[in-house]
Amino acid sequence: MTTVLKASPRQFVATPAVERVALRAFRYLQSGYSVHLRGAAGTGKTTLALHLADLMARPIMLIFGDDEFKTSDLIGNQTGYTRKKVVDNYIHSVVKVEDEMRQHWVDSRLTLACREGFTLVYDEFNRSRPEVNNVLLSALEEKLLVLPPNNNRSEYIRVSPHFRAIFTSNPEEYCGVHATQDALLDRLVTINMPEPDELTQQEIAVHKTGIDRESALIIIRLVKAFRTRTGNEKASGLRSSLMLSKICLEHEILVMPENSEFRDVCQDILLSRAGLPIDEATSILWNIFNEMIQADVMQSHQVNQGHLVSEPIAAASPSEVGASGLAIDHAPQARIIPKSAAAEAEPAAEFELTAVVEDDCSSDLELPAESQESGGSSNSPVENFPPQTSGSAFAIAQKPRKK
Repeated sequence: MTTVLKASPRQFVATPAVERVALRAFRYLQSGYSVHLRGAAGTGKTTLALHLADLMARPIMLIFGDDEFKTSDLIGNQTGYTRKKVVDNYIHSVVKVEDEMRQHWVDSRLTLACREGFTLVYDEFNRSRPEVNNVLLSALEEKLLVLPPNNNRSEYIRVSPHFRAIFTSNPEEYCGVHATQDALLDRLVTINMPEPDELTQQEIAVHKTGIDRESALIIIRLVKAFRTRTGNEKASGLRSSLMLSKICLEHEILVMPENSEFRDVCQDILLSRAGLPIDEATSILWNIFNEMIQADVMQSHQVNQGHLVSEPIAAASPSEVGASGLAIDHAPQARIIPKSAAAEAEPAAEFELTAVVEDDCSSDLELPAESQESGGSSNSPVENFPPQTSGSAFAIAQKPRKK
């Protein structure tokens, strides 16, 4: 029995970067071409493939590539026997016996998808051997699926015009990945999936785990800095960020480099992915922790002096850090929109990280990470940062103006 799937989009995060890729891929599918999503592990290829399949509004056949696959695992095989025996003893002195055995053909996922016009999602198809995927060549180009000879059925199946295929693959330097034949790649529209941008990773962490945006941003920047300094660019850091976000949220661990519990969780999750000796990777991670702490101290000192940063600080490369070891690319920024401007502001977009102050007498207000500006026409005094009581990076308190 073959199971047919129907995708239900659950917490699919659509940022502008994701929507651009999804729109292009969906256009190719609507024009009748198959799509190939290629990229490093953790870039969201499978999630996007299932989202595209759901947009096609057709039942889904899901296949995962495997080095042990044979062609019969894609198209089907002879299975089981039917035995028929007839004993004719109409004349008592004559006994007639007929014995017949017949095999049954059972369609596999590719055959069923081609015949019924389903959407095929072939995840990590290049983990199957190239000769196994040769059966796809005629199905994608000539729209004809060739089956083994059999007396009980046709050897050819005309592919339904509604059939579409979505492939995903990892780079060939990955372990267990085979090179893809040029003839198959020539029949596909290949989209290279890059590392998700910072906004996309932040929104995914917030929607998948429920963590606040400030903590999610700290985790994402920490993971990105660690991957950059260890030279681990083969895989995305999104999975590591989701693990850290989920664990910290569920166990109420403050996302702060000063927190020993947070540092321990980061070591357990990140050090094994570094690809460097454990001592060297540990030293790099602790240097990043120290730089984040020093950046927070410098940010607090600037606010105490009444100097708010008006523009985001450019990221400092390791060579530009200097003897102090201070890297300011982790320092969160915030922007305050005064009440006079907020009254005329349009509603914020779904992913716009801007907070509007609507009340001059508001209590502590947590703001997202953005550039910091002064209060403008409101001229509200800004106090020092209060002690942190949650996982957010900073909070700004405003006093009510004296009448």
